[in-house]
Amino acid sequence: MRDLTDEQKNNVCWTTDSISLIGMKNDNRIYAINAHQMKELLKTNEKAVIYQWSPHCSSENCTSLGLTQSYCDEKGIELYVVIDYYADAFSQIESIKNPLLSISERHYNTELAQELREIFYKELLGDKYDKKNYSRFYYFENGDFLKTYNSINNLQ
Repeated sequence: MRDLTDEQKNNVCWTTDSISLIGMKNDNRIYAINAHQMKELLKTNEKAVIYQWSPHCSSENCTSLGLTQSYCDEKGIELYVVIDYYADAFSQIESIKNPLLSISERHYNTELAQELREIFYKELLGDKYDKKNYSRFYYFENGDFLKTYNSINNLQ
């Protein structure tokens, strides 16, 4: 958050459990959410994937948001992008149809990205969470977590 302009800071929406994301479309803002909100959102889709995206990732498993959105559209999979860092995320926001999401630092009371991811996914996946199985893509059907993928090309 420190590297954001005042305008960008104003375009980060800190949500609470009482705010529903169901039916929201991309409005060029980033919504800071918790796992409960994500669970509710995932239940509304037959097939959905969370892409844990980082703007500066150079891994072969990281793909552009536009390419990822196109691939998911072809496969009939709803795409939800959760960012690791705010810096440079706003420049990519128009590439996706759903709101860009982040894990709420305020809700989880930490700013450390790795700690945020761990707490969020542990809460989201419950007993299916495996710290050793960190991936970029988390696949769900009817709100139920099925599998992680390292590459978008492996999604069914």
